[in-house]
Amino acid sequence: MRVSPLLYMIAIATGLYLPQAGRWAALLVLPALTIALTVALLRFPGGFFKNPRVLLPGALWGNLMSYLILGNLILLGGVFLIRHENFWIGLVVIAAVPSAVAVLPLSEKLGADQRLTLNGFAGTYLGALILIPLLGAAFLRYCPMPCEKLVILVVALILLPLLLSRVAVDRNWDERIHRREGAISDGCLFIIFYAVAAGNARLIRQGPSELIFIPVLAFAAILLITVALLLTGRFFKLPRSTVSSLLLLGTMKNYGLAAGISLYVFNNEAAVPALIFSVFLFLNALWLRFWFRKSISKSGP
Repeated sequence: MRVSPLLYMIAIATGLYLPQAGRWAALLVLPALTIALTVALLRFPGGFFKNPRVLLPGALWGNLMSYLILGNLILLGGVFLIRHENFWIGLVVIAAVPSAVAVLPLSEKLGADQRLTLNGFAGTYLGALILIPLLGAAFLRYCPMPCEKLVILVVALILLPLLLSRVAVDRNWDERIHRREGAISDGCLFIIFYAVAAGNARLIRQGPSELIFIPVLAFAAILLITVALLLTGRFFKLPRSTVSSLLLLGTMKNYGLAAGISLYVFNNEAAVPALIFSVFLFLNALWLRFWFRKSISKSGP
């Protein structure tokens, strides 16, 4: 899912200083997630999932970058830096969610390998079906998780978006929806981030010390992966398009989805890490665009 930086800041500022509608916004979080995920799945053309052999290599790379590398870095850093139970829950949810929808439009702007990006993106969503329950069982076994909410999440965030998106694609509704994709995604993410900020307005304004460690963790994880990939790409002379795809898949998680799940299943405080990590998604996107322009200028005549 994508949201413009300006709208994100407005959502946070409104939530912090006008939190009165937070309770109502929290009720709209799940429908907003369902709509946003349905719109995101429209990017997959009809018959996309019918040939698993073609998808497999890219899907494996997507899961490697998003879960095995980025997810493990987040969890490893959280073990040493985070003692607040609810913040730790939020980090586990972040590690479990798939890649951000923003990687798809960014891959076009960065000249990334479109097939690798799309297949890797799809792979992280399929991998989430297995990894979210596994990570939850491994790290959140002692946290109360209402079974009925988990069932509702599966229906609302997996089955329903998949069904609705395939119906829309088969009936050629996707073209009309694509024209308004940005507005729909922005509206849904505004609701989610406003609800998170409003629910944590007092906590964020107090500024507890552990809030400092979450941005440190987010920055360190992105920096380590970026440096390692750039050095690996230079050493093995990998195409810039391949490196761009791996950078997107390996540094951007669906923080809107993480915030919504944390808010719905756990509590307000568990959604704070996703709120903070979202800032670094925007900063990372800006840096990647700068890096791409710089790479183009060096390779140009």
